[in-house]
Amino acid sequence: MSKFEPGSIARFVLRVEFIPYVIFTVIGTAVLYVLGGIGASALHNGSLIPPPTKLERYDCTAPFGSFSVLYLHGTDRVKIKSMNGALDGTVQQNRFDWQGFANDRAMLGFAPPSEILFEDARTLRIAGPDFKEVICANSAEAASQRRAITQ
Repeated sequence: MSKFEPGSIARFVLRVEFIPYVIFTVIGTAVLYVLGGIGASALHNGSLIPPPTKLERYDCTAPFGSFSVLYLHGTDRVKIKSMNGALDGTVQQNRFDWQGFANDRAMLGFAPPSEILFEDARTLRIAGPDFKEVICANSAEAASQRRAITQ
């Protein structure tokens, strides 16, 4: 009689002592896979924290001059640049928070906008104390359209 009968292998696999080995092996493999993925992304990014997302640039023309708004939907950061200077702020529920510089006209040459009226991938409409509504165009969209026209 042979040492390995077909029924003896099935009995060995279905024994209670064998099941924890299978479960621990599956869990250990999953943990190693996740830790390997985290390690690979850390090596790719250079740190455990992902790199910051680049903000989209919207160029605006208003009666008092041109300025740019750097903003990306879904992030809470915003930056506004004019010929006179720049100002950093945050966005909460389509309202700008300029950290105490909301009505300061010395930083930019005008009072910064207070809210976002409408946004999509191509345009950003903003309003503020010095203007009712200004439409800003995404500079990346405008640049790709200019390239398409010249080619």
